[in-house]
Amino acid sequence: MLEENIPRKKLGLFSIFMALFCLITGILAYSFNIYPGGYSIKENSEEVTVIKKNFSKKEKYTFEISEENQIIIFLIKNDVKQLLTMWLVIIFSGSSLLINLVNQLHLKDKNAFYITSILLIILLPLVIYVYIGKLDHIEQLLEI
Repeated sequence: MLEENIPRKKLGLFSIFMALFCLITGILAYSFNIYPGGYSIKENSEEVTVIKKNFSKKEKYTFEISEENQIIIFLIKNDVKQLLTMWLVIIFSGSSLLINLVNQLHLKDKNAFYITSILLIILLPLVIYVYIGKLDHIEQLLEI
């Protein structure tokens, strides 16, 4: 059976690799805005610039700081922060699911495996759905 073929040491290395993957992805997302959507915000005293990075192009949207634009600017800032957080939740949940599946080979109690796997399988589509909704919301705000 598979339990005897895969040594425990390799399972530990896989867990370490997935943890490093999550760490590197988090650093890239926060530092360089490398995540799906790739929005970043630059502010100065007169205007706020929202930059959308795609693979091949950059789009810039500039809003003057005024009473009229204050709510839109706040909503965009909030949505960009939430997008980044949701991206990290997706990465961590996917990695946790993979680690859980691999570690399942050596678990004696399968109930914990089934409960966490079901929760992660339910969580991932929900977070992805909300993530896509946030992307659409930001696009709508930028068109105003």
